[in-house]
Amino acid sequence: MCKESPRIYFEDDYCAVVYKLNGENAQTFFTPLFPHKPFIAPVNRLDTPVSGIMLLAFSAQAQTLLSQAFKTGSVEKEYWAICKKKEELNSAADSKISCTAPVLYKKEFCENYLEFNTKLQKAVVTESRQRGKKASLYWQLAGIGDNYNFLRIFPETGRTHQIRIQLSYLGMPIKGDIKYGFARTEKSGGIRLHAQSLKFEHPETKKQIEVSALPSSPDTLWSACIEACLKAKELED
Repeated sequence: MCKESPRIYFEDDYCAVVYKLNGENAQTFFTPLFPHKPFIAPVNRLDTPVSGIMLLAFSAQAQTLLSQAFKTGSVEKEYWAICKKKEELNSAADSKISCTAPVLYKKEFCENYLEFNTKLQKAVVTESRQRGKKASLYWQLAGIGDNYNFLRIFPETGRTHQIRIQLSYLGMPIKGDIKYGFARTEKSGGIRLHAQSLKFEHPETKKQIEVSALPSSPDTLWSACIEACLKAKELED
């Protein structure tokens, strides 16, 4: 982590990885962190109510190279989410829990075609491959709380609101996300979705850069999710 700011997790002359709080605008929040940079552009974006790490480029060339890496799927991304409990999912998990603990649940694949309504600022799942854009991700049950499921998500594409609509379509809307089916908002105004890690090839050195960040100032619920997701990562390794 960069010593100059706890929100800068990686920085050199070409790019940076920074932490976005929920509620911040993904296209502007980082400007005060780099007052002397003549060029700063976000390579990926997070929805306003989402927290986590974002990649920035310090030149047009670096932005082009890193953006292309996202488009080709060579950037590895992991998100964590706290979702509405899905009873069928938990029932299936109970048999595993009774046999052994902790449990490494398998990753499940989800693919849909999405349309985005710019007027409503909302994505919908469509059966039309002509109108929709393909959206795919893997998700993994990391843990089960009293009222929520804790998930790890690995997007393969980067469609607008993709994780939010796809989890909702699976019957697991993200806590606080009333736009996509959760019953109540969060007091913070955000939703319980966090961009936890990025792994990418540096545009100049070609070295693999891997950065991760936990949710900042976690409450009891986030702490439970963090514990479950870290255990799942440990079992996976």
